[in-house]
Amino acid sequence: MALACYQTAPAAAARTVLVPTALPALRAAALPMDVLWHPDATRRPLPRDMGGALTRSRGLILHVQAGDNSPHGWFNRDDVQASSHWWVSRAGRLEQYVPADRVAWAQAAGNSAWHSVETEGWPGEGLTAEQIGTLSRLYRWGHDHWGWALHLADDPAGTGLGWHGMGGAAWGGHPDCPGPIRLAQRPAILAGALGAAIEQEDDVTPEEMRAVLNEGTGAGQTGWAGTSRETLAVGQRTFNQARAAADGVTALAAAVSRIERGLSVAAPAAAEVMAVTPPPLLTVDYLIGAVSTLDPFDAIRPAEAAAGHAAAAMDPGPTHPEETL
Repeated sequence: MALACYQTAPAAAARTVLVPTALPALRAAALPMDVLWHPDATRRPLPRDMGGALTRSRGLILHVQAGDNSPHGWFNRDDVQASSHWWVSRAGRLEQYVPADRVAWAQAAGNSAWHSVETEGWPGEGLTAEQIGTLSRLYRWGHDHWGWALHLADDPAGTGLGWHGMGGAAWGGHPDCPGPIRLAQRPAILAGALGAAIEQEDDVTPEEMRAVLNEGTGAGQTGWAGTSRETLAVGQRTFNQARAAADGVTALAAAVSRIERGLSVAAPAAAEVMAVTPPPLLTVDYLIGAVSTLDPFDAIRPAEAAAGHAAAAMDPGPTHPEETL
């Protein structure tokens, strides 16, 4: 198997200086294991260091494998000088090949400042829901331990969640990696990473939250169309309208029901009582006005009053014992 991401990468750009094999032990002693290796990843370390120390990270670069199954065997070949830090299968399984404080050979000139993740599949396919979930958790982990910013990156000088093609020729010349479909799914990865932060009650700043909600805005776009924020706003407005309509129907039904019950109890006496003291509030205009204010109690008070008057008019008073059969 050969990964398309690496087939045309210039060898000189892809390589970095190898370090002595004694250094990994020193690094392992300096950094906790859960910072070097993702706790949910299956560890499949390559038998040789692929690059030098990665002392800082601008973020995570998203790749597409352009193939199926784990790339570990291909990375491990002597004639292949390529690797990535992580790989995510279609089912969401996470494998890690290079410790997070080492340089992986994934995007040529971008190796020294970025972490990298391969994703199983092809450029014309989208990420599965399982892949997005795993990538979100991976990104949240990188945010916590390596300072990955919770926004998109589209330039090698930026920070955040980037993609292989953004580096141009210096990164091997792969404009279609990871492909337009997966590229458009990056906001969902960030949204999942932000959701994990909220569930953990972490210290997510308002600026980070606004950045995620606004992701997906195109160049020159002045509105929120197509963004997560707009989707949330539309959903909230739809819910509010539906709730108001449901409340109005409920109020009207309650008012009509009480009026019907009151008039049926009153029988003919109700007409006489209402003729003497007509309740001016029992009008269609009033009921409509009451429903529009979503206060069902204003609508039912006149019906209760009419029913009470009618019941009192029909009550003959206490029954004497001697009149009881």
